[in-house]
Amino acid sequence: MILILLFAIIGINGFKNIPEYFFYSQEEFFNNAVSESYNESYDGIVKRKFYLKEGGRDVIILNKNGITRQFDYVYEKPNLYEFIEIGDTLIKRSGTNSIIIRRSELDTTIYLKFENLKGAELYSEKNKYLNN
Repeated sequence: MILILLFAIIGINGFKNIPEYFFYSQEEFFNNAVSESYNESYDGIVKRKFYLKEGGRDVIILNKNGITRQFDYVYEKPNLYEFIEIGDTLIKRSGTNSIIIRRSELDTTIYLKFENLKGAELYSEKNKYLNN
């Protein structure tokens, strides 16, 4: 039954249309998510927060010089989303897995832990991109 479903998903175009992450082990998925975050950089002011019903994610909209970016921090516990406020400045530098949050009465650094990913407690200790 599972093979039939897999072949139905694959269709006539074969395996080339299946996203690469479909074949990742749990540990590879975790390590890939951490690595992508580690290499990403952004900064801007939080202009909006909302719940995106499609996909079921809490979304944060950052703006810098009229350019907006959308983030969901889906791999983190919900308290990160709750902690971030409209008007905060978020700074994420490449080469780290931390976010600097600045607001009028607070400057703090949040270290991303990817706790919402299955197996995080098993794979975090060995991951070279965490705790930087």
